[in-house]
Amino acid sequence: MDDGDPLGNAGDQEPPTRSPLGASLLRFFSQHAPLLPQLSGWSLHALHWQRPVRQAIADTRTTWRRIHPAFKFIYYVLPAPLLRPRVVGRSLTRPAMAQARIIANPISGSLRGELGLQELEETAAWLSERGLPTEICLTEGVGHARELAQEAVSAGMEMVIAAGGDGTVNEVVQALAGKTTTALGVLPMGTINVWAREMGIPLKTSQAREVLLRGMRRRVDLGRANSHYFLLMAGIGFDAEVVRRVEKSLLQRWGLKVVDYAATAGLLSVTLPVSKIWMRSDGRRRSADALMVLIGNTRLYGGAFRFAKEAVADDGLLDVVIVGGGSAIGRLGVLARAMMRQASLGPRVRYHRCRTIRLEASAPLPVQVDGEVIGMLPMTFSVAPGALDVIVPAHAPAELFAHDPVRSS
Repeated sequence: MDDGDPLGNAGDQEPPTRSPLGASLLRFFSQHAPLLPQLSGWSLHALHWQRPVRQAIADTRTTWRRIHPAFKFIYYVLPAPLLRPRVVGRSLTRPAMAQARIIANPISGSLRGELGLQELEETAAWLSERGLPTEICLTEGVGHARELAQEAVSAGMEMVIAAGGDGTVNEVVQALAGKTTTALGVLPMGTINVWAREMGIPLKTSQAREVLLRGMRRRVDLGRANSHYFLLMAGIGFDAEVVRRVEKSLLQRWGLKVVDYAATAGLLSVTLPVSKIWMRSDGRRRSADALMVLIGNTRLYGGAFRFAKEAVADDGLLDVVIVGGGSAIGRLGVLARAMMRQASLGPRVRYHRCRTIRLEASAPLPVQVDGEVIGMLPMTFSVAPGALDVIVPAHAPAELFAHDPVRSS
């Protein structure tokens, strides 16, 4: 029949035409079909190793977090010895008639490396351009800051600027004590910078230098441990033992002083035994079982704690805080209250004020002043009223002073 099969016989029709793309895909899959079982095997292996690989990555990250602080050794320790032969022991900047001297510890906090020294150069130039000719001297070792400060006093300089931490400040104070013609200024470049935090001195050098020009000049007391002066606080027992151990630790050389301090303080706060301490002040002799004794000229301790909560920097008195023993929880409670700056530190804390106090102990106890261990008990502590002129911000806490400023800086 000419009309064809009514059922549509396919044998008489041409096969459908495929597009070039479809033909290429068909050829690709036809050629690689034998690889499909192998790919499936690889997928199963990948799923099998997924968990161990993730665990290895997590372990690597954890290990890196633990060892990363040690790499600070490269930045914090190595640059200092490399720089010392070239720059320490001489003035970096010396105007013809310097009226201020910056005394800097080249291995202190943010001063390590070329950037810290460059910042000091910029600060000295900035002060000189604004009417306070300033030179820079770098220290070579323990006691050198005191010598450089004595030179500045002998030269009749208006200001000695301690650039570093509280240890550098304390060394400079030894030379300035009783010589109020030369004032103490501070560029906080140390680890904790307690004096700067207490007085509200900005921690950024570009802001702290403004205080040196536009701050207030105040006359404050100094504490004295035998013949060694302190600006902030003396500590006996627990806190001095923490400082003693941290000073001997390698971690502080690696830039980990704060971490080491916190760990050591946490351990000793629950393990250190109390000691019998005898005190003589105001003609009275008394004793106490104490974990530590703090003798404050100012209030802030360690940059975060407040034990001598009533201390005034120019009232001619020392504030004595005696912290008793008790359980581990009780000791930690005292630290927590001091950190939160509560009015009461607890029933095991005694507080009184005096001008002179002598301490003796049943066992050798270390003594630290402004973060530096200076010896062991027995020792006499006294106040040197109005022994130091300091430059502080105009907005320094008013409750820290009993008298008006001497003048603007």
